[in-house]
Amino acid sequence: DPNITNKSNMKELFHGSDFVALRQIYTFGFNRSFAGKNATAYGKGDYFAVDARYSLGYSRGGSGGTAAARQNKLLGMLLVQVLTGDSAQGATDIPEAPCKPGTQTPYNSVVDDVRNPTMYVTFRDSQAYPSHFITFKLQNRVVIETGNSEI
Repeated sequence: DPNITNKSNMKELFHGSDFVALRQIYTFGFNRSFAGKNATAYGKGDYFAVDARYSLGYSRGGSGGTAAARQNKLLGMLLVQVLTGDSAQGATDIPEAPCKPGTQTPYNSVVDDVRNPTMYVTFRDSQAYPSHFITFKLQNRVVIETGNSEI
């Protein structure tokens, strides 16, 4: 993306969703046409968390996983390489990042808190690459087993 001026801002962030969505994203990449399925508090884009515990709330097993995943009650999330670039404060339902002051150049992403971001939202599918599909199961709200699964 030629508008990304701060190319050094590549971050490893987490994305949680149900197995069907995670499998699609891991196989084909992010598709913003599905954005807003779970949240639009900071904009209509793809959401990524700094802390995996936040993404855990969006991770669901369900019928989309393999038979082994369903039987073992495995959950999943993605570790994603995200080109965050320059970030601005997000706002509910915005379709794009706002423009930088005095320009027509948009910010590259938006965040929940510009001073201490815990959540990033991107608006271009090419800004995020799902590098790892993480599977796990919980016991008493504690991760007891992790690994890679065939999705």
